[in-house]
Amino acid sequence: MINESNKISTSVLAKTLGKSSRQMFTELEALGWIRREQDQWQLTAKGEFEQGSYRDSDRYGRYIVWPESVTEHRALVNAEDQYTGAKGLGLKTGLAAARINQLLAELGWIKPWLKGWQLTQSGLAQGGIQKEDPHTAIPYVSWPKALTENRSFKRTLRQFNLHLAEVQHHSGCCAMDGHLLRSEAEVKIDNWLYLAGIIHACDKVLPVNESAKADFYLPQIRLYIEFWGSENDPSYLADKMRKKALYQSNNLDVIELQEDDLNNLEELLPRQLRRFGLEC
Repeated sequence: MINESNKISTSVLAKTLGKSSRQMFTELEALGWIRREQDQWQLTAKGEFEQGSYRDSDRYGRYIVWPESVTEHRALVNAEDQYTGAKGLGLKTGLAAARINQLLAELGWIKPWLKGWQLTQSGLAQGGIQKEDPHTAIPYVSWPKALTENRSFKRTLRQFNLHLAEVQHHSGCCAMDGHLLRSEAEVKIDNWLYLAGIIHACDKVLPVNESAKADFYLPQIRLYIEFWGSENDPSYLADKMRKKALYQSNNLDVIELQEDDLNNLEELLPRQLRRFGLEC
């Protein structure tokens, strides 16, 4: 039977394993041994199974202690098993690694740095660990696998996924940057541009004699983007042909997207934009 007086605190456990206290708490939470409730760490059923318990102190209040044998626990010695990169998070959420990094940057948890990503203080608080590729020296960040259950992360994922909004009695589709658009397809394109850090305007009036607007305009390279939706409506088809003729007759650069392109924006748009001198 384990002597309670011989148990060690989580801070001592972290020091024994050569880790910071913040990292130790993050790993234990990722393992499901503890959880945060009302600004206090609480043992879970798994934590109790690992023989964690509570100790009360006049100076520190109630805190969690562990048997010394935990310092040799495989899950803690091989804590890397509880972490993953942007690619791993992408596999769990159905998004590309590049998009995951952009969403994490949107949250302020990482920032672009030397062709890679640098962890911020906010990202450190979420359990991120700064790393570097041993071959290229490009920095990247490793995250707890449990990050996909993080409330802020899940909220940002929901914002990225298409959603409808009501604004001043006008029903429309709201993009992550606040642009109110006509369709969920346009929101998907707008979100892609926003997260890629590309300045863009919506419903931009074309510089032609006739009255016409482009779906998107990229002022940095004077490029327009048009999304062509359903052609079942004869009036829509006529307007589409008229606008295509305007682009051609006025020598305006335009990228044209179809319904089938929406699921391939990660590969399609960077390739198309490079043709017009924009690297992203």
